[in-house]
Amino acid sequence: MKKLNFSFSTKLTFDNYVHDHSIALRCIPPETETQHILSCYLEISPMVPTEQTTDAFGNLVTSGYLKNDHRFLDFEVSGCAEIDCGKLRRDFMPCYRYQSPLTKPGDQIRAFYESIKGECTATSPEERAAFFSEKLFGRMSYVRDSTTIRTTAEEAFSQHKGVCQDYTHIFLSLLRMDGIPCRYIAGLSSCDGETHSWAEYWTEDGWRGIDPTNNCPTTDYYLVLSQGRDYSDCAIDRGVMLGAYTRQMQLIASNLSGETY
Repeated sequence: MKKLNFSFSTKLTFDNYVHDHSIALRCIPPETETQHILSCYLEISPMVPTEQTTDAFGNLVTSGYLKNDHRFLDFEVSGCAEIDCGKLRRDFMPCYRYQSPLTKPGDQIRAFYESIKGECTATSPEERAAFFSEKLFGRMSYVRDSTTIRTTAEEAFSQHKGVCQDYTHIFLSLLRMDGIPCRYIAGLSSCDGETHSWAEYWTEDGWRGIDPTNNCPTTDYYLVLSQGRDYSDCAIDRGVMLGAYTRQMQLIASNLSGETY
């Protein structure tokens, strides 16, 4: 078990004034069997009244509405949590068996799966997940700014490069083709200065985590912020607004540090 101090901040800057801005943030870590939230603080600027709800995937959603003109939106969440990945969650949903819009395989992912599936004679989800993670790790290259949040697993795989989101989408696609239920996790880890993503796959005992970007099991240094079928269910910040702006700039920073009990 580890006690982690965490912080995550996002700064959105618009090139012109916006108004009637509705926001939905999935940046507050949920209380689960594997993580106990000791403290958590959320600051939003400009100041805005908020309401917290829980979505269908168990994510905490903080909603707010800014009516007046503004050219920026900043938010920061910070706190402390106890993480114990030795415990397993059992919040299974049938939808995790099936491909989703961002994980749906095309011809290239299908061909890759068919070419390698026979190399693994193991039948346990743990061994098969580790096998597909290793194969994917050897096929892809981590290249920043090579994809966007809308890039599908097939698109990223076809160019053999991407970021953590793409590794996770392709990995989920492979596991679902192999009949293993799995889900997308967005959160923080000690190996990244921004947000990170990884996967959880279902076993008879519950969910187990694996980080396909780094080809390793998750540890007590991974903090979950949100979960779902793919990135579209887990976006940490979303917004709809009116105004004459043509673009926005986003800066993200995070920190995760802790000690072993």
